[in-house]
Amino acid sequence: MTTARLPVAALAGLACAVAAACAGEPPIERIGGRTMGSTWEAKFVRSVAPDRVRAVVQAELDACDLAFSQWRDDSEIARCNRHASTEPFAVTPRFAGVLQLALRIAAATDGAFDPTVKPLSDLYRAAKQDPAHHLDAAALAAAAARVDFRRVEVRDGAVRKQRPDVQLDLDGLVAGAAADAIAVRLHALGVHAFFLEITGEVLAHGEKAPGVPWLAGVVDPASDAVGDEQPIRSLALRDRALCTSGDYRNGFVSDGTFVHHVFDPRTGRNAPHRVVSVSVLARSAAVADALGTAFLVLGDEGAAPLLPRLQQLDEPPGGELGALFLIATADGGLRPAEFAWPR
Repeated sequence: MTTARLPVAALAGLACAVAAACAGEPPIERIGGRTMGSTWEAKFVRSVAPDRVRAVVQAELDACDLAFSQWRDDSEIARCNRHASTEPFAVTPRFAGVLQLALRIAAATDGAFDPTVKPLSDLYRAAKQDPAHHLDAAALAAAAARVDFRRVEVRDGAVRKQRPDVQLDLDGLVAGAAADAIAVRLHALGVHAFFLEITGEVLAHGEKAPGVPWLAGVVDPASDAVGDEQPIRSLALRDRALCTSGDYRNGFVSDGTFVHHVFDPRTGRNAPHRVVSVSVLARSAAVADALGTAFLVLGDEGAAPLLPRLQQLDEPPGGELGALFLIATADGGLRPAEFAWPR
């Protein structure tokens, strides 16, 4: 179920920054670095020193890494996964809040997003890294038997598993959750106009200058295939997140068959539809991030009936959720399917 992080397309940022500077507006600062095996970037209207902003962003990213990283043995999620017991496992408020949101999204999407997906994720990672590992039916069935979000709950500051071998993988919304947490810290610092991009997931607040919005784009999969990042759609963002997930960056051949890593956690198999990428707009970056994954599993026809109830997941709820599906056609093109997408 883990999905590729797709970067937003670059859109006229320099021209807008120059225009703002010429008009006497505060300058746009830009900082960035490495995180979660990828990159992060923050652009913001300067109201405090860039070093203070960097410190806040880095502190939140480090805290998320310590809580949710699948690649370090001392992370909170790694310790929880090693806790092969039905006894309570005490967790931090950060961990509890993100897992509770993941479980709400899992229930609302009928399990198309599932935070207990680690056994299947591990199979796909092993098969991609070493051709000797096979995605055979028996291995997939054994892993899928351990995947069910209803077998875990968060109560009284602790994770409780109904089955000792339940394991968690929250990669499907960690980048978005980090963006949401950073936004809270930036507002507290006095930075109210900013554009965050974390491993390809975007959250923008305020404007870069009065009447000049932050701009983002949905990458055209065809341009990505040739190493470019041209936008197939562009839009202005204010107090919204834009998260895009796609199935075209992370595929491999297993037993002579091409598979990609966007699998249905309920079956362990790739979904049969032809959706290539999904972009989701929401107030919460964590919600947009997770729904991008879920919608890639469901496809446009499967997601459409769920949209009314999914609106209540966003914080604050208010009917702002939108989605853009790009669907492969028989002639090699892409057909868009839009749901509450701005024009």
